[in-house]
Amino acid sequence: MREKLAVHALLLVVVFVIVAGSLPLAAQQNPAIFPEGLAFGYIPVGTSLVQTVSVYNISGGASVTVNSITPNITQLKVVSGTLPITLGPGQRADYGIQFTAQAAKSYTGHLTFAMASQPSQAVNVTGNGAVATAVPTLSATSMNFPNVPMGANAHPQTLTISNTGTTTFSVTGVVVTYPYAQTGWTKTTAIAPGSSMKLTIGYVPTAVASQPGLISLTYDVAPPNGVSLWGNGVSPTVMGIDTFPTLPAGTPSYPYQANLMAVGGKAPYTWTLATGSTLPTGLTMSSSGVITGSIASTVGVSNYTFTARVADSSTVQEKSSKLLTLPVQAYSGYKNCNNISWNAGDGSGPLIPINDLGTNWYLGAEEGGLYANGSNVDDASHDSYGQSAAAAIVPLDSNGNYSPTGKYVFISVGLSLAQQPFGEFVNLVNTDPSKNPSLVIVDGATGGATAALLASSTNNFWNAITYDYLPNAGVTPAQVVGAWVLDVDGGPGGTFPADMNSLQSQLQSIAQNMLLKFPNMKVAYYSSVNYTGYSNGATNLDPEPYGYEGGMAVKNTIQDQINGDPNMNFNPANGAVKAPWIAWGPYYWANGMIPRSDGLVWSCQDLDVDGTHPSNPVGRIKVSTQLLNFLKTDDTASKWFLAPGAGK
Repeated sequence: MREKLAVHALLLVVVFVIVAGSLPLAAQQNPAIFPEGLAFGYIPVGTSLVQTVSVYNISGGASVTVNSITPNITQLKVVSGTLPITLGPGQRADYGIQFTAQAAKSYTGHLTFAMASQPSQAVNVTGNGAVATAVPTLSATSMNFPNVPMGANAHPQTLTISNTGTTTFSVTGVVVTYPYAQTGWTKTTAIAPGSSMKLTIGYVPTAVASQPGLISLTYDVAPPNGVSLWGNGVSPTVMGIDTFPTLPAGTPSYPYQANLMAVGGKAPYTWTLATGSTLPTGLTMSSSGVITGSIASTVGVSNYTFTARVADSSTVQEKSSKLLTLPVQAYSGYKNCNNISWNAGDGSGPLIPINDLGTNWYLGAEEGGLYANGSNVDDASHDSYGQSAAAAIVPLDSNGNYSPTGKYVFISVGLSLAQQPFGEFVNLVNTDPSKNPSLVIVDGATGGATAALLASSTNNFWNAITYDYLPNAGVTPAQVVGAWVLDVDGGPGGTFPADMNSLQSQLQSIAQNMLLKFPNMKVAYYSSVNYTGYSNGATNLDPEPYGYEGGMAVKNTIQDQINGDPNMNFNPANGAVKAPWIAWGPYYWANGMIPRSDGLVWSCQDLDVDGTHPSNPVGRIKVSTQLLNFLKTDDTASKWFLAPGAGK
């Protein structure tokens, strides 16, 4: 069955502040300051919290002098570190930055680092003051939607948010991950003590499978919380339309495509618009249910609704109809929204996602499938070892020894294409009640940390993880047990497959370096990048087909381990262990607006102004949702990700 994995802007409203790097893929300032931003989160009013920022001289050449660090708001203070200081090549200086929540409000500020004969650099800072007497209480921490037929909508359920404290708070944001939706909240809403508000939660099954989800809620003066969602799609009982009610967004003056899907009945199906329904000017719908055209420049930014009807080809004709919404949104920037798909270089037509390519070949050089022989399923013995490794994950103390009160860490590794969506993922997952309480999630990726740089174990990006990111989360390298890895080198790339052979070698070096830096690491999940065709002819940061081909490098990195490459050995029974056990994480490349077999698409609105990085928030949530769902359902990841007893 098809699973529509797209995330739609209408359903997603976010007020999380993500402090993430936005430098180009292969750029990095020198001297470098890590982290590039600090997020102190919610702390009680009147209390303080300290995090570390470090200055690295990465030039290998001249010395660097840091003269001063100046906060622009009184809530920030430098509480440790030497100033002024001169750093020789390869040296670093650490500074403790204290944030004090003086009032029940959100704070945004920055620190200016002044350096001799160097441009000043700024580190952005966010923090929130929370009031203990503002207590948002949810009527449920988990909601289940069992056995919902494809083409039908689940019976909606009600979530009540009550103020059980003595101070008024406001609901400032609601995120509901696909394929779930909410009604009842559209803007910041205050809830007085003793009062409540209700949300209606719906589920539209998009696969015959278990489908996890999440409601994540944020407040002005109280920490965020959330509800785990668990739905189960089953085979259709009657003919129906299983297209998600909100279609991918379109852009005025640019081409558009959406494919409507039906289930049940007898194919082929015939599609029409209901009497009185119209599409935005410039679009038409074919009898096969494909909406195409170019949205007219005169079409205003809005949500356009229409009713689609479908009839099957049986003698006693079955019919169904559904109200659909097509968001039309503007954008500013320099991405190329014309590139709604990308063709293979050999003239064979549109690129086919690796997981749909099967036993066919790409350019005669690489067979499809995430794993060998066109399969999307891991080798049985390799997967079995991964399950054993995952089952052995336990809480650890700061020295890496078992402790029932300890923690274990899942970290991201890579450049900004990993850092930005993983920052969103951290915010979402930390509101998920189904997450194991011993698990700490740390965003260890950094803008500019390309695969070529992370292939070196001495690169300062690794030091930033060790001396900044992990300590700021209250954990150590010895507690890291798992990683999500997404990395490339950027640029237009070279000639396939030679350029991917180089990337593959770098990804293998990263695996080896992770075990060197994190000796208790058990598992790592690799992903390749999203569709980047909207950057072609615009920014060319990581253009197609280079973005697509990166998936082949990931595949071959994993396959080398499965095939017994001693440099990727994970099993002590087979010799010296050189790398953690690795496998595919979520694979989320799709050819623009052409839906792959599970329905996944990337619209222009899903990407940032550069056409490469997932947009904030919709594109980042799209990646985060797929990563979250993977960790909840994968037979290796779910063992340590989920709390005992959590799940469907």
